[in-house]
Amino acid sequence: YSMVDEADALLVAGSSLTVYSGYRFVRHAAAAGMPIAIINRGPTRGDELATVKVDAGCSPMLALLESELGAVSA
Repeated sequence: YSMVDEADALLVAGSSLTVYSGYRFVRHAAAAGMPIAIINRGPTRGDELATVKVDAGCSPMLALLESELGAVSA
């Protein structure tokens, strides 16, 4: 939880969050009012708590995110 507490946002990539061990971090971030982004094909257990949900494969979306963030920080 301490790593979540120190973050500005939570990104979940490629998990349905069916197992509670991952879903608990989403619940913790939501309770703290933290933005939550989920990238996953199909529904996840955390969709209702997410600020944004992208229904897509992780590899192309994470590559796009990296290229966009790289362009911002350059």
